[in-house]
Amino acid sequence: MIKSKLLNDSAWKDVLAKNKAVKDNGLLKSLAELKRLSEDDHDDFQKVLDQVVKLTGQLKKSKEIAAAPVAGKYLAELGTAAEASLREIAKARTEAAKAQLAKAEAEKKAKAESEAKKREHDEKGEDEEGDDGSELLTTKMIPLLRQVNKGEMMHALVARAGKDVAVMLSRKPIAPARRKLLADELGASGGIKYFVGHCVKEKGATTFVMKSEVAGLAKQLKLALLNQTGMRVKRLSCRGQDGETDHDLEDDDEEDLASAKDDVPRFVPGVDVEKRESGDSDNDVPEFVPGVDVERRPSPALASAPEEWDGTRELLERNINALKRAVQSQIADEGDELVTEINGHLQKLDRILGKLDRRLADSLATAGAARDPVDRKESLQQAKAILAEYIRYVGSEPLIAHLDSNPFGVKTELRATLTKSLTTLARAIG
Repeated sequence: MIKSKLLNDSAWKDVLAKNKAVKDNGLLKSLAELKRLSEDDHDDFQKVLDQVVKLTGQLKKSKEIAAAPVAGKYLAELGTAAEASLREIAKARTEAAKAQLAKAEAEKKAKAESEAKKREHDEKGEDEEGDDGSELLTTKMIPLLRQVNKGEMMHALVARAGKDVAVMLSRKPIAPARRKLLADELGASGGIKYFVGHCVKEKGATTFVMKSEVAGLAKQLKLALLNQTGMRVKRLSCRGQDGETDHDLEDDDEEDLASAKDDVPRFVPGVDVEKRESGDSDNDVPEFVPGVDVERRPSPALASAPEEWDGTRELLERNINALKRAVQSQIADEGDELVTEINGHLQKLDRILGKLDRRLADSLATAGAARDPVDRKESLQQAKAILAEYIRYVGSEPLIAHLDSNPFGVKTELRATLTKSLTTLARAIG
């Protein structure tokens, strides 16, 4: 890294030995420290060389150096060599940053190509497990329906030919090529209408949210699920983008629910059963009756969750901008072509905040403002899905690690910041 022979402690020791009147001011220690640094220690090299330039300048102004022209000449050459080395280090740091950004882009490109090949593979209708895909409509649907009951969202593709319906669920978007599988299930070659959407649990019902009209679809879907999986879905709803809904809620469920609301005993917190029945209760204690619409306040953690995420995004933006300024400062003296290329790479850093957007804060704010527990639960489910998406992105984005290990001395700490914030939000959502 250091090419000049002047930048070593031995040469300065010889000067001191021949000029007894000259006193070392710490320059000897700094020159010795240069020998212990490795070639990749750009920050440490810059720090020590800055110190060498400073100490050399101080010595050149001393009376002892003025009376020792040989020592003065050496210090002048030493200062020039230190400044030249500083320029070389700045150039090496820029090259290292360029290589690191290029590596990150190459990894991103390779990942995109891999995902494109996978999409192409899926669109061809080839099953990853090597079977004919028939299990996708039968046995493999069962665990997906169970996950929907636990609050997870699934992508859905529905095919209808007359009164017959076939349905497919998937954790990932369903490729158009899978329509053939549904057509085969229906035994029809034409006159099939397809519905695209997703399946979630809403207000106790398995709900299909579709991108088209849903009239009469609920009962047909319930029968299709029974035929394909053997599972009987008692409460099923369909909702179209136009707000139209179609339900198939079994009567016994509705009667049981109404009966449960009528028969449930009134519960007064802090008052035992005997006192309640005898009328000996504190009139100032509010009554809570299950099934009655009363306001339930969100937890303090949920109430502050949107501000937590907004604060995290602001911190990420500040740190990324600080890194941009550091890089631009280092390359300011380079050629226009290199400056343009590096600035092009820097603009791609904004994709991190583009992926980690404000959807989570908006969803959490909606949940926190909801008075109806059912509405709050639905909003929280949406927040969980967005949170899971962010966590997957942070774990798979190589650029985050590259920025955290940047050679410019800027502590971005993106991964640590995101890990802490996302963990806090996961606990707030519950």
